[in-house]
Amino acid sequence: MDENTPAKSPTNWVAFSIIIVFLIAVALLAGYFLLGNKEEKAPTTPPPSTNLTDQAQVNISKNGFTPVVIKVKKGTTVTWTNTDSAVHQVASDPHPTHDKLKELGDGEALAKGDSFSFTFEEVGSFTYHDHMNPLKFQGTVIVE
Repeated sequence: MDENTPAKSPTNWVAFSIIIVFLIAVALLAGYFLLGNKEEKAPTTPPPSTNLTDQAQVNISKNGFTPVVIKVKKGTTVTWTNTDSAVHQVASDPHPTHDKLKELGDGEALAKGDSFSFTFEEVGSFTYHDHMNPLKFQGTVIVE
């Protein structure tokens, strides 16, 4: 080794190794958070009830609408009954305009024990929500 060649210091290699290990750890953590979140299961929607009578019942509790999805025939009257101590209000999607099926939801809040009924005269899939809690309480009526 001549005088003009700098000597390699062990301190440089230690610092370089620490930086490499840090970058690998950051890359692994980023991959875990980016890819790990995609593996979450989508919420499952329960199958629609097979109630094809002229009357159908949906209960409103602290956990939401039961059943969440209901299948009925054209001309069926669906009645929502509030069994929860909190006030709820059935309203057509989308929130807050409620204009997909304006007639669904009479604008009255339902206290515990109160009911609201609506007769479905059109075939289609009609989504609705609780106007008081639109992100948590959602449901669908499928009319055949």
